[in-house]
Amino acid sequence: MTARNSPLILTNANNRFYEVYVGEETRSYGDAVFTREPLYSRDLLTGREKLLWKEGKVAAWEKDYLKENPKAELLDDDEDADDVSTSATGQSDILAVIGPYVLYDRWVMLERQDFQQADSSREAIDIRSGEAVSLNAVVRDTTILGAGAVREKDKVRWRHSGYDVIARWDEERAESIVILRDLRGHEWPIAYVSTRLPRIFWLDEPRLEPRLRNALATAFDDARADDLNTQLVLGTQGIVQLASIDR
Repeated sequence: MTARNSPLILTNANNRFYEVYVGEETRSYGDAVFTREPLYSRDLLTGREKLLWKEGKVAAWEKDYLKENPKAELLDDDEDADDVSTSATGQSDILAVIGPYVLYDRWVMLERQDFQQADSSREAIDIRSGEAVSLNAVVRDTTILGAGAVREKDKVRWRHSGYDVIARWDEERAESIVILRDLRGHEWPIAYVSTRLPRIFWLDEPRLEPRLRNALATAFDDARADDLNTQLVLGTQGIVQLASIDR
């Protein structure tokens, strides 16, 4: 049995697989700069990208700046604004993908001479519709852990094709250990993942069509190629996606 890790943030919904990632957008003027980090999804089979969310406050602050400075000209991408008097920054951090939901933190700050304004929140978005959803609605959704998942006190168990996969939270490590257990009770540790709610994507029942299976393999390999020296990839909040298990 071998296990691989990849920095790919993966989820599925409506029988489709999606990569979720954070982009970057910067708009610079001679005396101001506005930066934000939108959230995107990419359909692994078609390659179609979709904007899920973009920080609205940064856009509103840019609009106000242009009202006050109607002659301001947008700089080219290769030009940098120096010594600006107005700086607006929006940052995004994907915390987890749970079923069709993407959980993320957002921070935004406006800085002017002798003035600062900041805001932050934790939010969720439905990857199927692109609509914001409440965190309570996410918690109440009983399908978020995937097919065959059962909560058992401090662990989650998936029964599948004559064996169980178990994820148990380890308080000392602040990670979940993922274990394979056969019907005789023999156990084999697979990996540690830094989330309380790991997910499993079954590729054999129902069996994926070859095109989609190839698209998944390509996405994982491409993500690993971005950092060949990293064996276990942790995001800012410790997001790890288990790429594959071969028996």
